[in-house]
Amino acid sequence: MRLSQTRAVITGAGSGYGAAIAQRFAAQGARVACIDLQLPAAQAVAQQLQAAGCDAMAVQCDVARSDSVQAMTEQIAQAWGGFSVLVNNAGVSQRPARLGKTPEAEIDHLLAVNLKSLHHMAVHALPLMRQCKPACVINIASVTGLRPRPGMTWYNASKAAVISVTQSMAAELAPEGIRVNAIAPTAAHTPMLQAMFGDRLQEGIDRVLATIPLGRLCQGADVAAAALYLASADAEFVTGIVLPVDGGRLVA
Repeated sequence: MRLSQTRAVITGAGSGYGAAIAQRFAAQGARVACIDLQLPAAQAVAQQLQAAGCDAMAVQCDVARSDSVQAMTEQIAQAWGGFSVLVNNAGVSQRPARLGKTPEAEIDHLLAVNLKSLHHMAVHALPLMRQCKPACVINIASVTGLRPRPGMTWYNASKAAVISVTQSMAAELAPEGIRVNAIAPTAAHTPMLQAMFGDRLQEGIDRVLATIPLGRLCQGADVAAAALYLASADAEFVTGIVLPVDGGRLVA
């Protein structure tokens, strides 16, 4: 029970990586707040955890909006008083396109969800975490933020920014006893992948697989295992890192 007595907030917990992280954290003794834009999805995950005897709750939140993040943190403060682990997992992707072909509105939404949400969390979540130290933040970036390739320029840029923010946060918050790290996964078979490739999903998967030496897509369990390590006492002297979970894509 590596996360016994830990209170963890996980955004985008209604599916994909977020749901897998919530399940792994709960299995290791954490109290888990499943945060998602789609409340029924978050409730489904929380109810599954509760049925297994875990302490879990579901909260609706649009991480792109400061007022929504504020309301979410206030709800958790009322229920728990505070929390010590924050996983910023919620994110959106883009349809593959050439530089000038992505609509400006799509880029604005991409940056609001993937990047500006970190600001909202810094404003509204960090004050609660300062009351529960030692604490840690885990930002879910992407291997494309480390090694971008054509066709996903604006998504790549948003995840590169997440990595930069992670490192700046780590340096700033270390004296306060708050660690900040990032995980950089490669593509997984999640709703985000479906949104990226639409009716050309299998073609897109084949293209991605060709870049991964270990020969498979990332799985939620892979990212959840990395998040568990970073959230646990095993990583108490680890901050400011970017941990690729990419099957070797960076070296291919």
